[in-house]
Amino acid sequence: MRYFSGAFFLVLIFFLSGCQTSSIQTSKKICDLPASHSYWKIASPDEIGSSYQRLCDTLQNSVPKINNLHSILIEKNGKLIVELYQNGTDKPLTIMNGFRFPFTGKTNFDRNSLHDVRSVSKSIVSLLYGIALEKKLVPELSSPVLDSFPELSDLRSETNRSITWGHLLTMASGLDWKEWGVWFINNDEARLYWKEDLTRYVFDRPTVTSPGTSFNYNGGGTSVLAEILTRKTGKTLPELTKEWILDPLEIKEYEWATDKYGRALAFGGLRLKPIDMLKIGRLLLNQGTWEKKQIVPKVWVNESTKSQILTEVQFFSGDSSTLEYGYQWWIGKTKLPDRTILWKAAVGNGGQRIYIIPELDMVVITTAGEYGELEIHKRIGKLLDEIIISSI
Repeated sequence: MRYFSGAFFLVLIFFLSGCQTSSIQTSKKICDLPASHSYWKIASPDEIGSSYQRLCDTLQNSVPKINNLHSILIEKNGKLIVELYQNGTDKPLTIMNGFRFPFTGKTNFDRNSLHDVRSVSKSIVSLLYGIALEKKLVPELSSPVLDSFPELSDLRSETNRSITWGHLLTMASGLDWKEWGVWFINNDEARLYWKEDLTRYVFDRPTVTSPGTSFNYNGGGTSVLAEILTRKTGKTLPELTKEWILDPLEIKEYEWATDKYGRALAFGGLRLKPIDMLKIGRLLLNQGTWEKKQIVPKVWVNESTKSQILTEVQFFSGDSSTLEYGYQWWIGKTKLPDRTILWKAAVGNGGQRIYIIPELDMVVITTAGEYGELEIHKRIGKLLDEIIISSI
């Protein structure tokens, strides 16, 4: 995710945009039922029950307040309830000689539009690692990362060599990595676009905390996870994603933004249709099964989406409560007067979300174009709370 790294391009974006605003146009009424779909069954208001009107009122009140929200989709009990698309400005992630040119202007979004999912990509990489682990193709989580890269023996400091694959998955490597809250020119993630040896780049730095003790958001760790996946399987990240996840889910259209060397950006380059993001959420709700076939190991889904480490991150939650982290998946709570509803999420910069709410058997998808803006995270967090409350 890139929350503040876009500042380097502020003047360029302003010039290219011609001072456009990010006004949006709603392509349909918020409470219109979704159109028929080849896979998803559509829930009727009668099936949803009394909560339908509450949900409708919530969306009518909240959606117009969220700047540059491109889509919101809600699926409950395996049926599509809400499918709304809005037009707005967007900045698809494209690469040219290692630099990011994020401005393309206004886009008309609909069911057939691919959208950047940004750091939701990290959660997909985690699912791939879990599949590969069951196939015994990649190291166990307790294995030191540098043991798999003998060519980097010169980087084996006393601390670096104790960093495990589990530490990369939980973003607790302890490496001195600056990604959030720094300018593009000083942003460690930014260099991932053009570094040839990604693992050397990620590990050629000191550790500032003991591995496993402190959360520090690190897209470089995800790139190293992708590197071992491609080395051990002999396939590219897009090939693995297609074979192991997208094909089984019958997701046929997708894209991966690439770096200078043509490698898929593991930390944020995937593009999907929101209607297909729903399938990934349902896959997780079904504990890795799809059409009675186990796609992702059940034990991996459970471990990935349960708390492995406490973060200090608060701006993704609606009430500014602190989130927890699994294996490249976030864990949060919506607090009600009489109980607490647990949710899990894949989160991407700009407003991209796959929320799964097991207690309600519900998936909520959002996409948006507010890259680098903190406010979108808070507003979507509040929207999720409101959706959950209205669905009780």
